Amino acid sequence: MIILVGASASGKTEIAKILYKKGYKKCVTTTTRQIRPSEVNGIDYHFITKEDFNKLLLENAFLEVTKYQNNLYGLQKKDIISNGVAILDPNGANNVIKTIGMDVFVVFIKSSKQKRKERMIKRKDSIESIKNRLKNDDKTFKTKNLIKINLLINNKDEPLEDLANKIDFEYKKFVNKKT
Repeated sequence: MIILVGASASGKTEIAKILYKKGYKKCVTTTTRQIRPSEVNGIDYHFITKEDFNKLLLENAFLEVTKYQNNLYGLQKKDIISNGVAILDPNGANNVIKTIGMDVFVVFIKSSKQKRKERMIKRKDSIESIKNRLKNDDKTFKTKNLIKINLLINNKDEPLEDLANKIDFEYKKFVNKKT
């Protein structure tokens, strides 16, 4: 399993889409946040109410749960796939590592604050949302906040296809070392 960790607009979702085209499967996260116009329920996330999320919590359905900008996010046990890719924050990644063990491959994707801001503006995020995300991400998305990192990617201006190829190559080396 690959876990992609990166601040808002660092490129993790776009890199994940390229990995899916290479045959990796998506570990769909469940969230209580509002769906964006370009998103599809069940594909991008499982979008549910806070009440339904809390019911799943009581049923012990989640491998990990985290709160981000007053929204709940969780990776349900049923959505874990061995050849899967999950996009998580450092807290969620650490919970998965603690639960599953060190067999997960953690990729931390860095990107400059300016680049991330430009991407958020381009995708039409609100100015208030951009300010809040950049401020919150400064605290949350630091390499020191992760138990382990297998690969550090710096998403500057390199084509995302190249970054995805690097992740694919390094992940395959990681898996082959275990066998």
